[in-house]
Amino acid sequence: MSDSPLFEIRITTGAAATILRAESESLAAGKAEELIRRAHHRGSDIALTVSGRDVQAVRRIELYLASVIHEVERA
Repeated sequence: MSDSPLFEIRITTGAAATILRAESESLAAGKAEELIRRAHHRGSDIALTVSGRDVQAVRRIELYLASVIHEVERA
């Protein structure tokens, strides 16, 4: 079994970029949501990409994080 994390999320906010890695779908989404909310609070634009071995889980994370970004942009 591979030692690499199952999910990787690359988040770009303004001039900074962060790579989050997690072993589970929920942990990956939670870490990314926290960073997105902090970045938006500072007024940063947010872009992200999600990768992982489970294509369906990657899509769920993408959809969830898109809804988080939509929510914070409307607030």
